[in-house]
Amino acid sequence: MRKHIYLGVLLIIVFFISGCTNKNLNKISNRLNTNLDNCKIESEKDTHGGFLGDGDYFAKLDCSSIDENEIKSNWKELPLSEELKEVMELIQCNNNECKNTYERYNIPNIESGYYYFYDRHTDSKDRKNDEELNSRSSYNFSIGIYDVDNKIIYYYDLDT
Repeated sequence: MRKHIYLGVLLIIVFFISGCTNKNLNKISNRLNTNLDNCKIESEKDTHGGFLGDGDYFAKLDCSSIDENEIKSNWKELPLSEELKEVMELIQCNNNECKNTYERYNIPNIESGYYYFYDRHTDSKDRKNDEELNSRSSYNFSIGIYDVDNKIIYYYDLDT
C-alpha cells in the first residue's frame, strides 16, 4: 500500500513540474513570437514576487532541434542595439554581490546569433522597437538571444 502512495505522490510531482515547465515554455514562445516546441528548458530562475511583481525571469533553452529559418526571418542579427546593450549591462546588487545580466545568468559573449525584443511597457507604441527603452521610469520587456553555434536561446524578462 505504501508503495502505491509513494508512486502516486511521485507522479503528481512529475506532472506538476512538467506542467510548469511547459507553461513557461509556452509563455516564452509567445513572447518571442517563435515556435519553441522542439526546445527544452535547461535552467531557469524567477525573482518576481512581492506586491508589485517586480523582478526578472531567466531561462536557458536547448534548441538543438529548432527550425532556424523561423528565427532568421523574425529576429534581428546580433549585436544588440545600443539601447539593449545598455540595459543588459546594468549592474544589480544582491547579497553584497554586484553583477550585470550577463554575469548573473552566465550568458556568454555570442558572436554569431540573433535576438528578439518584445516591449511589454504600458507606454510602448511599437512592441518590437527598443528606441524608447531607456527613457522611461521603469522596464517591462522580454528578450531572447539565440546562439547559432550552440543552438541555445537565452531568454530574459525584466519588470521594474
